[in-house]
Amino acid sequence: MKLFKIFTLVLVLTSLFVSCKKDKKSKEITVEYPVLFADKFVGETHGVDSLIERVSFEFPTSLDGELAKNNSSKSKITSAKLVFLKLQILDIHYNDSLKYSNFKDLSELYFDIYSTGVGQELIGEKQIPDIRTRAIDLNIQDNELKKYLVQDKFGMVVKYKKRRGMLHDMPFVISGKFVIKAETF
Repeated sequence: MKLFKIFTLVLVLTSLFVSCKKDKKSKEITVEYPVLFADKFVGETHGVDSLIERVSFEFPTSLDGELAKNNSSKSKITSAKLVFLKLQILDIHYNDSLKYSNFKDLSELYFDIYSTGVGQELIGEKQIPDIRTRAIDLNIQDNELKKYLVQDKFGMVVKYKKRRGMLHDMPFVISGKFVIKAETF
């Protein structure tokens, strides 16, 4: 009889635990949103050791389809964090690209996100060593970026200092990834 009572108690507790787990079913989704666009550092011999700023065009925040597919919308976004930001040199334009198309001519690099009406905020930065490198992973700021991704469009601001003058324009591609959490309907 004692064994039966223990078995019954274990069975009741197990069923109670399972039903609580079902009741606490998450109503939140996670979406990974990649961004990819190209820009260039301007080849100039002046401006060494001064902060140069380049503003990208604003591009559409095309999250509606992915969110709708998961029974959500931009108004249901609870969080948006940048988890990855990388720059890579595109060197297809110059015969001397091995000598000049790399990041060693830059000493500092800062990335901001912006949106009209929302403002601008630092999202990544990097101090660049004086060695030849063709790709850079930026140090990501731990910012909540929901206010930018609920907008119809946002852009990037690149700020950099040159270590020395650059003979050519340096085209590069920016790739990044946001992790977005949103409630479902």
